[in-house]
Amino acid sequence: MTTQPMKTAFLAFALLLSAAPSAMAQGKLGHIDRQQLLLTLPERKDAEVKMKAFAEELDKRLRAMGAEYEKTVADARTRAETMTNTEREMTMREIQDLEQRIQAAQEKAQDDLAKQEEELLRPMVERSNLAIREVADTNGFSYIFDTSTGFVLYFDKGEDIMPLVKTKLGI
Repeated sequence: MTTQPMKTAFLAFALLLSAAPSAMAQGKLGHIDRQQLLLTLPERKDAEVKMKAFAEELDKRLRAMGAEYEKTVADARTRAETMTNTEREMTMREIQDLEQRIQAAQEKAQDDLAKQEEELLRPMVERSNLAIREVADTNGFSYIFDTSTGFVLYFDKGEDIMPLVKTKLGI
């Protein structure tokens, strides 16, 4: 039984194979490792510094919540012998509430980190896409394949446009 992603990949590959002869007749094929290109952009370092600082701030907040949780649990353990049933129930609810808040904060931190990364990478992706389009137009390429995605299995007959795009970007 095939999964939906496998079916989609197979369909994309079949379309690529059926379009390849006509694409070669229409123009040149090119390829680029866009992931590598994005890693070489000068603004990447600044984005990484911002991401690291943002992640450290989120981690600091989560550690503070963890410390509050540990303190509350330790306090409950030391007072366990002298607590009334009502006090125990209140303390257990407080601990459970802290656990839920910590879990929610961890999930939100992961979401915020992903949003921050997307926000910082978007200008670099848009800039590289524009440079790739301009290089393709200038040099008569009909198709440019991104070899970092893994969908291109063979690209010996294509031309690596990385040097052209780097020149266009000034790097």
